Amino acid sequence: MSTRWQILIGVGFSIVAVFIIFQGVDVKELMRQISGINYLVFIPFIILETLSLWARGMRWRVLLEEKLDGTRLFWITNISYYLSNILPLRIGELARVYLATRNSDVNGMQALSTALLERMLDVVTVFLMLFAVLHLVPNHGLITTLFNSLVVGVVFMILILFFIAYKRDRFVQYMEKIFNNANPIIKEYVLGLFLRFFEAIYIVRGRRLILACVWCGVIWFLSAFSTYNLLIGFVPDQKFSGAVFVTALLALGIALPSVPASIGLWEASAVAALAVLGVERETALAFAIVIHFIVFVKMAIFGIIGLKFEGESLNELSLQAGRFVRAVRQGTEDKNL
Repeated sequence: MSTRWQILIGVGFSIVAVFIIFQGVDVKELMRQISGINYLVFIPFIILETLSLWARGMRWRVLLEEKLDGTRLFWITNISYYLSNILPLRIGELARVYLATRNSDVNGMQALSTALLERMLDVVTVFLMLFAVLHLVPNHGLITTLFNSLVVGVVFMILILFFIAYKRDRFVQYMEKIFNNANPIIKEYVLGLFLRFFEAIYIVRGRRLILACVWCGVIWFLSAFSTYNLLIGFVPDQKFSGAVFVTALLALGIALPSVPASIGLWEASAVAALAVLGVERETALAFAIVIHFIVFVKMAIFGIIGLKFEGESLNELSLQAGRFVRAVRQGTEDKNL
């Protein structure tokens, strides 16, 4: 799919989401809800949300064989979110892969493959969170059936990924037969890409994989707990299980294509989750707007600080990240890009 179409689809999703969530909303009540919030609840939310990002850096450090320190990966993670919030096509993901290879022993394929593995582990963890709280959610029958099917599929994909990594030499032999009559240049490119990718995945096994899973639990507990601390400022009687449900649906909702910062989809996901929990639309939308605004501002501040630490500018980093990923795909990565 072309870049133009990806952007148009993202814009379309966001416009539809914004249109839906504002249908029938009492604007005066919405503003009253936002202005009436106790601003002290922002403090624990910001602290816990920041700690969850630090934990993300520590998880990636484990997957990268401790080749980078956790502090640097924390700033790289913030830069990634900052760029994704202001630039299209989630360019932040490419930027963090590029930054992880600068002034380090991390190679491009290792950075790419572990970034992909992180996302898969996140998906599994989010579904496990839903399993843990779905029985507490009203009218959860259809939702439970849907997520049961999805989580089985994702777990199966991860198992297949590690199986191929373990038997990668044999799979290369199969692929050599498949590409036997292909252009030699194409054959060498595909097989080289395949082998480098699964060699990087193979490193993440045993103790290292267990540690990564533990960090997943820490990340998402902190994220859910931060959501809970802000949510009770709007819905004082809300339980922690409700915050877990909201956090999980937010994570799944903003994974869809959208404009930068997931404008529209973020709010729609939060409103939909809170509607299931019986929260009024104006209250739910007020919470969604406030949490999104705080996260956006915090990411911008931390992202700008991170850029200073890395000695990068916004424009130059965006260009270098794109060039770097193209070089990795071609098997010609250059650390000095």
